[in-house]
Amino acid sequence: MGDLVLVTEAEYRKAEAVFRGASGAVFEAAPAEEAALAQRVSARGARVVVVGVAPYVGPLYESLGAQGGGLIARFGVGHDNVSKPLAQRHGVRVANTPGVLDGSVAEHAMWLMGCMARRISRLEAAFRAGQFAGETGFELCGRTLGILGFGNIGRRVAAMAHFGFGMRVVAGDNRAPAEIEGREGRPLEDILVESGTEEYTTDIEAVFRGADVLSVHLPVTPATLRFINRERLSWMRRGAMVVNTARGAVIDEVALHDALAAGALGGAGLDVFENEPYQPVHPDKDLRRLPNVVLTPHVGSNTVEANRRMGEACVLNAAHFLAGRIDQLSLVG
Repeated sequence: MGDLVLVTEAEYRKAEAVFRGASGAVFEAAPAEEAALAQRVSARGARVVVVGVAPYVGPLYESLGAQGGGLIARFGVGHDNVSKPLAQRHGVRVANTPGVLDGSVAEHAMWLMGCMARRISRLEAAFRAGQFAGETGFELCGRTLGILGFGNIGRRVAAMAHFGFGMRVVAGDNRAPAEIEGREGRPLEDILVESGTEEYTTDIEAVFRGADVLSVHLPVTPATLRFINRERLSWMRRGAMVVNTARGAVIDEVALHDALAAGALGGAGLDVFENEPYQPVHPDKDLRRLPNVVLTPHVGSNTVEANRRMGEACVLNAAHFLAGRIDQLSLVG
């Protein structure tokens, strides 16, 4: 029998065929709750754990550290639920699966935009309640899409929006053009043409002010925590819409609630939240009570295709770690 790799239950089920068919190591489903997972690590002597989005704040690192160090492999890209300082303290590496879910998340961002533009959620709910009355929507074609965070997913959304729907795309990021060109080894102009993006700017205020729809693709860092706050939301055009498929904590949910409730914004499509499962940051600011909000439970990357690719990437990360090929891991911070 090969080395044992524990995979949290939900993630195991998403890519069960991949995990069951892996060679060299045995992949086994395990509880996601930290105390139970840490206990399973200790009892089974596991050195690699594949996890989802549940937060890990202590026991898991200690249990892996007691095995002489280990690997926490994120089934996905975002890794704010894993404490890098604690991992480092206990000799635990942290890896993720970059690139494999870009298309799925980008498509979900487009579905949220379309759902808001054509009032799909409200119309469908009214239809089921026995009503057969229309509501006027609007076309995405010709509208300006602001992309906040011009990484791989942001670029995929830009391309879908421009080439598929005829939207004008403006992208904003804090990276200077020279930094992007140096990292990618090609002119920024080529990236813009490829993604259907008309303009790239580091003037974030201009992106907020010019967007009919703002699509958020920022990671959570100290600099981006609640980055989309009351002031920045006030820059947006009246009736503009916000889509977030990145991380919930980049938006001040109270400020967003107030802007939506006051009619300053036309709508929001949200797949991610500061508290997951969702609980309002303030009990009187519950986004679920607003009619101009479309909400999905963090499913942007949850497609058959993306789950398979994430499973394959986790298997590869586990194999590299167990073979000592640390330089080949998709390591994060």
